[in-house]
Amino acid sequence: MSTKIDQVHEENARRAKELYLVARNPEQGAVRWHEMLRSARRLVAASLRASNYLIDVQKALEASGSHMRVFRQLIAPPMSQDQFKLLCDNWSKRSENIGSPLSPETAAIVASTFSDWCDPAIGKWRAEERPPTRSEVRSALLRTSILIAQQDLATRSRNEVASVQEHEVTDLLENMGWKKLPSKLIDTRASVPEKHYMHKTRFATKTASPQEVDIACGLAVSHVLAMECKVTNDETNSVKRVNDVIKKANAWREHFGSFVETAALLQGVIAPRDVQRLSDNGIHVFWSHDLEAFRSWLLAHIGDES
Repeated sequence: MSTKIDQVHEENARRAKELYLVARNPEQGAVRWHEMLRSARRLVAASLRASNYLIDVQKALEASGSHMRVFRQLIAPPMSQDQFKLLCDNWSKRSENIGSPLSPETAAIVASTFSDWCDPAIGKWRAEERPPTRSEVRSALLRTSILIAQQDLATRSRNEVASVQEHEVTDLLENMGWKKLPSKLIDTRASVPEKHYMHKTRFATKTASPQEVDIACGLAVSHVLAMECKVTNDETNSVKRVNDVIKKANAWREHFGSFVETAALLQGVIAPRDVQRLSDNGIHVFWSHDLEAFRSWLLAHIGDES
């Protein structure tokens, strides 16, 4: 049985990758890349100016925590939010995400951590206590802009396709006669009646904060399907997306037991072994290129199959 499932995953992963490559366009890709690069350059330039070209990072952070997006890329090696948080527990990722100013005390601690880890090849003018040369500024702009643009392009591409994914699912549900409900916290059984759905809502968990789900579908006998739409650009990225689904599924299972089932709708480039991990964790796997399989599954899990 497991061999048969593996073969199905292999074939669907191959087909999804094939469709991903067909959809790519070199001219459009170049336009989008340069758009992201220009946007990133403006972001980096603003952070350099706000910090007096890294001489006064504390001042920049007291004005807006969003500057950490740039400063993290100037560390050697560049760090994710989680990695920097390990170095500086006083720092809050939220301050970067929403751009809130840091208190002088916190800003000083974060600036000190940045100073310890700042790439000396980029910010050597700081150690020499002098203004940067134009060449040094251009070098910092180029390197940091490329790093940020790569991240933004990948995120934007995933989000755009994920949005299409979600609307394809909601369109399918509407065509099947399902009714959309206003989103709210799902914390009890029967929160989503049969043949009703919520888009972008949250499920309660036993210990952690409520976990957002892309689409919640009401099934028979008060069961609910939590559908996560996942788009991946490469097999490395797919590991993180799959881990995210598994983490949520475990949290929902611990809180609701078998009354919440989890599904993943996949698209893009994903390793068959990661698809298998979803199945091994009791997660239903569907594909954007075969929504008919999802429709058939729904019909088998509602009372009225007409």
